[in-house]
Amino acid sequence: MKNEILNQYKLLVNFLGKSLGPSFEVVLHEVKGEEVKMIAIANGEVSDRVLEDTVSSETINILKNKSSHNEESMVNHTVLLKNGKKVRSSSMLIKENQKVVGMLCVNFDDSKFHELNCQLLRIIHPDMFVKNYLSDVSYNVLYDDFKKEADEDNEDEDIDAYMKKVYYEVNTKLNFPIGRPTRQEREQTIYALYERGFFNLKDSIDFVSKKLFCSTSTVYRYIALAEKNK
Repeated sequence: MKNEILNQYKLLVNFLGKSLGPSFEVVLHEVKGEEVKMIAIANGEVSDRVLEDTVSSETINILKNKSSHNEESMVNHTVLLKNGKKVRSSSMLIKENQKVVGMLCVNFDDSKFHELNCQLLRIIHPDMFVKNYLSDVSYNVLYDDFKKEADEDNEDEDIDAYMKKVYYEVNTKLNFPIGRPTRQEREQTIYALYERGFFNLKDSIDFVSKKLFCSTSTVYRYIALAEKNK
């Protein structure tokens, strides 16, 4: 009977994979006592997995947690895959005579939608508005996106060190005289930093205000001008 049940779910895996599209990975696990193995997968490119690969630790943890066996499903929890992707995962336990014999998992890779969200927010809002007035979720999407780009070239540097590096590069290029900057020098520095996407970084406004010996409101004003003239 168990084989018949799981064979029907294999058909479902194939169907869901085609109907939902490539952003959705669908996986079917078979449970035999302590042994768990994948027996079907669709859109495995999401996690870079094939049937011969080992079962994820997330799946093992769910099945080992006996309290979860009382649940029919677990939906929309975040999982970090081995390839570094964060996905929204949902799992449904398959039971026969109240015994778990399998598990169907759907992993949704919404990174493309995050990228579109970030691009849209950057188009319709000034960076300073995004940072200070939008919801934490929206800003965190932008911040995580920018941090990911920065980390590719600065894996051993934290954000503070990265800000210092970018600021130094901009000042070296502008080559202003050493000393307290003039109004025009402040404006040109902030505009150059804006062009680098610098103000998407957390605490960048305070960082620049201290470097340029001016108030944060002055920094915001020059960013608004840069936004207006881009």
